[in-house]
Amino acid sequence: MERRTEEALRALLAREGVEVREDDIERFGKLLDTYRKALELLHSYDVGEAEIGPTFQPQRTLPED
Repeated sequence: MERRTEEALRALLAREGVEVREDDIERFGKLLDTYRKALELLHSYDVGEAEIGPTFQPQRTLPED
């Protein structure tokens, strides 16, 4: 997880009074990185004026870097 993202996450959790262990931060960071990669992929598509109908497929995984 990027340092800036980790700092923002820690600030949000602290603001809400949530205490987390370091291993929880690492695991949550991996989850955030997965979502970030998926969003970057979605934003990279040029669909023009076409209407899209997204679907949810939880079994899909993103390729590793």
